[in-house]
Amino acid sequence: MINKRNKKMKVGVIFGGKSAENEVSLATGRYVFSLLDPERFEGIPLYMDKKGFIWKIPIKLVLMNTTKDLEKRLEGDAKRVELEKLPSQVDFVFIALLGKYGEDGVIQGVLELLKIPYSGSGILASAVGMHKRVHKGLIKHAGFLVAKDVVINRREFEKEKTDIFSQVKTKVGYPCVVKPVMEGSSIGVSFVRSQELLENACRQAFKWDDEILIEEYLKGQEFMCVVIGNNDPVAMLPSEVEFEGDIFTYDNKYMPGQARYFTPIRAKKERIKGIQDIAVEVYKLMGIKGYGRVDGFLVGKEEVYISEPHTGTIMVPSSYVFQQAALHETITKTKAGVKAGSVLNPRRLITTIIDLGVEAHLSKIGTL
Repeated sequence: MINKRNKKMKVGVIFGGKSAENEVSLATGRYVFSLLDPERFEGIPLYMDKKGFIWKIPIKLVLMNTTKDLEKRLEGDAKRVELEKLPSQVDFVFIALLGKYGEDGVIQGVLELLKIPYSGSGILASAVGMHKRVHKGLIKHAGFLVAKDVVINRREFEKEKTDIFSQVKTKVGYPCVVKPVMEGSSIGVSFVRSQELLENACRQAFKWDDEILIEEYLKGQEFMCVVIGNNDPVAMLPSEVEFEGDIFTYDNKYMPGQARYFTPIRAKKERIKGIQDIAVEVYKLMGIKGYGRVDGFLVGKEEVYISEPHTGTIMVPSSYVFQQAALHETITKTKAGVKAGSVLNPRRLITTIIDLGVEAHLSKIGTL
């Protein structure tokens, strides 16, 4: 049951996981857990280890600096939770897992089987959002601008390398960007200046996936636009990121001082509004629920290219998500009409995401 009279909702915050993003997931889970409203929620930290097992952990493990340090202490300080017993432990799960098994529909499918409501999007939107080839196809078909690309699998690469390199030169050109189709946080991504460097970049990407994307290099203002809502989503003011180098790398994203964020993006008001409108349309196209974000590039101050939609995001104190939320004025509907509300501080944002998750699961037919 979600609503228990006079009782706090038991919110399990699940983080860690099997993906290459487990360290940033740990940081996200820690911060989300700290933001749970104690008046409404009883927070329960749930850690997924690198084998996919779930543990109920004490606060002292939530505060560990690395997943390696945390996992050393699971056997002695934590309690393993069998999946079939999870419904007796929590009323709702806030998914702070990032990357594979967290944003790709896997954990969502598990929770659907267990009939536990959760934050964010369901199985289909999560899976499509994580798969670059699939969502690029949908977005392009819907009429939005996307970078030109060549998609190849491992077998094709080994057998048809010369033809592939010819396709890249003709269709994409140099410089280009090579990336796995199912990884996040710029993991396995390379900036390639010439054909001589392409083979090694492809092999690096194939370490993470059986299928890779060789993509046109877009030079412009890189932005991230958070969208929130279920049936009537709204976009926050998009953030622009400024960084050293050719592409936004893992280190740029997560190492202190490696990037600067500007919220809103440095552009004309009508262009900012255009980015917001496109972000909402992509969000709806993907079937994203609760919250998500749409990334892209403003090229030449005019053209908006979409790079990736996301159904989850890192949430730490310095995240641009909270910068955008701090500038986002909520709208409240009353009998007298519509009026502006207050901005979303970090705690209110997390509470809103949980409320949207409850709403989505109460109104669904079948799986979310």
